[in-house]
Amino acid sequence: MTTSSVPAVPGGVALVTADVDAARTFYAALLGWTYAESASGTTAVAGGEPAAELHSGAGPARWWTVFTVDDPEAVRAAAVRAGARLDGDDVHDPLGGHFRLRAAATAVVPGPGRPCWYEYMTTVPGDVERFYTDALALEASVPPGAPDDSYALLTAGGRPVAGRLALPAPLDTLLPAGWMVYFAVTDPDGVAEQAQQLGGRLLVPPRDVLTGRVAAIADPAGAVFTVIRPASTPA
Repeated sequence: MTTSSVPAVPGGVALVTADVDAARTFYAALLGWTYAESASGTTAVAGGEPAAELHSGAGPARWWTVFTVDDPEAVRAAAVRAGARLDGDDVHDPLGGHFRLRAAATAVVPGPGRPCWYEYMTTVPGDVERFYTDALALEASVPPGAPDDSYALLTAGGRPVAGRLALPAPLDTLLPAGWMVYFAVTDPDGVAEQAQQLGGRLLVPPRDVLTGRVAAIADPAGAVFTVIRPASTPA
């Protein structure tokens, strides 16, 4: 058996970028973030609640999904057995994605300007499902009534905690494979326009999907994220 016995649940995000000050300015203007400093780095705050961690680091700017789990070492070991590569606290899966683990961390509270969903983007959905079942004990299931299996929910203990999207053309050339964070906003169209004015790039223009209205954006350093007005939120 290679499966991790306890599911890991996505509970937050961390941005690693070469210029934290520039990122602070961009996201403050775009998502209304303020910031709190501590010995561990910069925490973005939205609506009085922690929204994200910001860290300085070399290499391409990227958003990391952070999973909370009781025993990170056991999950790391399961991930390695399933084909992952470790780099300190970072776990690189064999399919182009990456994530981090935190022991018993408090999950981010969904809300405006804060992460509200996590989704794995891929062109090899079966391989993704096998890895994350073995490594993080997440089970995949196609939502009832779905027309096909291009989208699946990833569940922990029977509860949906993330999604898996098989990228169709041309999204497979526009969006990177791996974990995507969705930030809740009230006006995706306005946020998409403002992001470009602030130096970001619009990768996928605002559009309606079953879960709401979304737009995919790269910040000025290239870190990719999605904004969403959930379907249950009035326009």
